[in-house]
This record gives sequence, structure tokens and C-alpha cells, in this order.
Amino acid sequence: MRNVATIILILFSLVGLSQDKEISLSLSEAIDLAFQKNTQILNSNLDIQYAKTQVNEVKAQGYPQISANTDISNTFKIPTQIIPGDFIGQPGTTIPAQFGVPFNANASVGIRQLLFDGTFFLGLKAASEFVKISELNAKSTATEIKMGIIKAYYMVLIADKNLIELEKSYVNMLQLQEETKAMYTAGILEKLDVDRITLAVSNLEININSMKNQAILSKQLLLNSIGIDVNQKLILTTSLPSEINKDLSLSTFNPDDRIEIQLLNQQQRLNHLDLKRYKVGYMPSIYGNFSYGSSTFASEDNFSDIGADWYGNGRYGLGLSVPLFDGFYKKSKMNQIKIKIEQTENYKNQALRGVSLEINQAKINYDDAQRTLNIQQNNKQLAEYIYHTTAIKFKEGIGSSFELITSDNDLTQSKINYLNALYSLNIAHINLEKALGKL
Repeated sequence: MRNVATIILILFSLVGLSQDKEISLSLSEAIDLAFQKNTQILNSNLDIQYAKTQVNEVKAQGYPQISANTDISNTFKIPTQIIPGDFIGQPGTTIPAQFGVPFNANASVGIRQLLFDGTFFLGLKAASEFVKISELNAKSTATEIKMGIIKAYYMVLIADKNLIELEKSYVNMLQLQEETKAMYTAGILEKLDVDRITLAVSNLEININSMKNQAILSKQLLLNSIGIDVNQKLILTTSLPSEINKDLSLSTFNPDDRIEIQLLNQQQRLNHLDLKRYKVGYMPSIYGNFSYGSSTFASEDNFSDIGADWYGNGRYGLGLSVPLFDGFYKKSKMNQIKIKIEQTENYKNQALRGVSLEINQAKINYDDAQRTLNIQQNNKQLAEYIYHTTAIKFKEGIGSSFELITSDNDLTQSKINYLNALYSLNIAHINLEKALGKL
């Protein structure tokens, strides 16, 4: 029992250590780790491997097909054959006769090799092109995951910064609360001023607790997006960019930079290969074959003789298969593929319009976010001036506590608004990069 208790204590200590595990990540490290751990990325990489096995499956049809066979049988009723009586000197009659022995064993090996089949070679090429679709899908998944990681990372940063601003305001309010109480004791201020400050401190405590929970949830969201345990502690080492790279020219945009367009182009290549495959289906196919075997026999009364003597047999040859009429099957399939080719072209045109719209919207949002950030920066500077002026007036006894609390709230809110505007600008920049196929 003592050993069992010791093991239980060790297990609990290990659990505690895992919960206290701390991980430090830069933005690039978070993205790299997501590429190793994220379930969607892992599955998209498996899709590539699966597509490659399909290529091997098609290749297998062009390799020699080798088979070995063996059997043993007992013809318990030997068939009767009718032969002319001339063979035994009785012309004009027929004689019933049985040929063979009841026990028979055979062993053989056969090889069949495809020599020419147009549909095989085009099928092999189509399978290889299908691998590229899986690779493009994996690239698209990686882009989406990367964008999600960056946004989640920045969300954690902004939540922590907002919490810091609230805590700064809380410290200021606590100091102001003490000063207000002292001024009330000295008879300079009224009890109402003390109560207002106390209420402001209480409200800040509520806001801080709410922001702490938001920061925790943001970190768990980031850890979950990466694909690791959400309960471990997380330290972020990359700062939220305060200056955004504006080198994103719409004039140099190439639609082929977008994964969606690359996928549609690849699908169109597959459609044309499929069409060509049915066209060459009218051509003959050639294959070679070779077989060799051996047989042994025994009579009913001498089964032990089986295997004593073996009689070989073998053959080789060429086969030619020429399709003559398939009920217009291939013609119907080609008509279907021609429709798919036209549909894919329509989808591509629609996608190009959608990409153009997405770029325009992303550019508008980015420019708007830049203007909002400039406004919020000016508001923050103005709020700082108002707060310092109000604080001086309050300490000199010519300002009210209400004005001071309001200016402090405005200052804190203006700082948070500025940080949120900076976050929005970074997100708008990411969206624009993605729209231009640069992410």
C-alpha cells in the first residue's frame, strides 16, 4: 500500500508539472510549430501521401503481372469418348473409350505484360497531376492556418496590452483614492468626492478581471490553433508591429499568385487529360503473355505414383485488343468532360471577379484602418493633455472629482482605442497580403 501511495503522489506531481509547463514563442516559432502540430496541416500532408499512393496504384498496372497456380483433382468419373472402330480393326463401328487417369496435379506460373495502351499512359500522367492538386490544397490550408495563427497571436498581444493600460489606470486611481481621502480629512474635499473615486476603483477592478479572462481565452485559442495543450503557460516574444510595411502594390498583382486560381488551372489540366484519355481509348492495346507449367498423374489404384513423373507445358504470345463499338460510351464521356471544361472556365472567371472584389475590399479596409489609427493617435494625445490639466486643477482644489474620473476614463479608453486600432491595421494588412497572394 505504501508503494501504491508513492506512485499516486508521483503521478499527481507530474500532472502538476505539466500544468505549470511554460512555453515561449515568437510569431515565426508559433507558425513553424503549427505546421508541425496543426491537425488540418497534418491531414493535408497525408492527403499528398495518399495521392502519391494512387500514382503507384496506376503504375502497378504497367508492371509485369505474375501469378502462380497449383491444383490437385480427382476425376472420380472419367468422361467417355466415342472413337471410330477403325482404330481397332472394326471399321464401320464406334467404340466407347475412357482416356486419362483420375488423379491429376498441376503447377504453373504465368506472366502478363502490358506493352501499349494509350489510356494507361494518360491515366498515369493524370494521377501525377492529381498529386499537384493535393499539394495546392495543402498550400492553401497552410496559408489559412498561418493567417489564423498571426491573427490569434496579435489578439493575445493586444489583450495583454489592454490589460496593462487598465492596470495602470487602476494604480493611478488607488493613489488618487488615498490623496482624496487625505484631502477629505483635511476638509478640502467632500465625502462625495471620496465616494466617486471609490466607485471608479471598483469599476476598474471589474474591467481588469474581465480583461484577464479575455487574455487567458486568447492564449488558449492561439495554443489550440497551433495544435498543442491549451493549459500550459504561454509567453510571446514578438511585439505587435507599430509600423506597417506599405509595400503592397496592386498594379503588380498576378491572379496566378492566388491558390484558388492555381487550383482551377490544375483542374482544367486534369479535364483535358481526361478528355484525351477517352480519345485514345479508340486505339488498340497490346500485351504479351508467357506461361509455363507441369502436370503429374496417378491411377486410382496407384495414388502414390503422383509426383513421380512430371510433364511440362508452356506457351507465349501477343494479344491485341481493338475496340470496335462500345455503344457510344466513350463519346458520351467525352461530351460530359467538354461540359466540365466549360464549367471550370466559368468558375475561373467567377473566381477572378471574386478575387478582384476581395482585393478592393481589403484595400479599402486597410486605408480606413490607417486613417482610424491616425485619428486614435491624436485622440490619445488630446486625452493625455486633458487628464494632466484636470489632475492639476483637482489637486489645486479648483476641479471636481467627477471631471478627474471622467478624464482618467477617457485617457484609458483612448489608449485602448489606439491599441485596438493598431491591431485592426495589422489585421487589415494581413488580409490585404492574403488577397494579393503574398501571405
